[in-house]
Amino acid sequence: MISSELIFGVAFFLQCAIGIVGNSLLLVLYVCIAFKKPQEKKPMDLILVHLTVANMATLFTRGIPEIMFCFGMRNVLNDLGCKVVMYIYRISRGFSVCTTSLLSMFQAIIISPNNSVWARIKVKAHKYILHCFLFFCVTNALIYIRIIELSEAIKNDNISRYKYMSHIFGVRPLNENKATAAFLFGMTLHDFIYHLLMALSSTHMVLLLYRHSKQVQHIYSNSHSSRSFPEIKATQTILLLVSCFVLFYWINNCCTLYVAYSVENKVEVETIGAFFGGCYPALSPLLLIGSDSRIGKLHFIPGKEKRLHKDFMNALVNY
Repeated sequence: MISSELIFGVAFFLQCAIGIVGNSLLLVLYVCIAFKKPQEKKPMDLILVHLTVANMATLFTRGIPEIMFCFGMRNVLNDLGCKVVMYIYRISRGFSVCTTSLLSMFQAIIISPNNSVWARIKVKAHKYILHCFLFFCVTNALIYIRIIELSEAIKNDNISRYKYMSHIFGVRPLNENKATAAFLFGMTLHDFIYHLLMALSSTHMVLLLYRHSKQVQHIYSNSHSSRSFPEIKATQTILLLVSCFVLFYWINNCCTLYVAYSVENKVEVETIGAFFGGCYPALSPLLLIGSDSRIGKLHFIPGKEKRLHKDFMNALVNY
């Protein structure tokens, strides 16, 4: 009979393999666009690059330790290693929240009409992207610094001490003091603000798409639908990204809260939550690669081979 550990190990391995390869490929593609076709660069590419890096950090720091444990590599990390891994994981997860929210807000501003209140911001929005990333890094690093104190490697004789666990590391129960209250308040406020901004910008984009479809439906035929516009396609992709993020984020949170407030420690539930928490960083690059029309225009074959490739594609189209 196949053990649950082996099933979890295979699931995390496939998730990490798909996610790491997909995010790495997406990162390389954006670099190629920046150097091979700089005229096609978009300000949003910088946001997506940072999201890709956050995704890979999340997969490395949560998926890889689970895989190591499930395939028999026990007690690989000591307390210091667990503190570092857990801290990076929490920062990358928080950074993913911020970046997805920024992506949603940025696209909402970009597609706003030129006569709207966002017209003035639209021109200067791209200049503040790096400032936003610096702010995200500092705030997340400060909010989750208490994780360093609370995290430690799990030993067989102290599993009952923890309220948040994986197979590798755990977080001790929080004490009721001012530092703990500030830590919980900071985490809650952080996620609430960025989810609220995400919801408002997504609602704004949905309303704009609805109004746009009403305005052009009597102008464009089915063969020239407004869905073919790059701005509309990009907006739909980002809305889908945000929806996936919220879905997997809250499944992960519900599993974590269940473990935290249940009488018995149930590592399997937390492991399932961790798997759903890794679904967004694993699947989002596939969605972005499939929706970016610029990626299909890139040719990595130089010289004569490139011309043969072009002739073959033309012949295929004509056929």
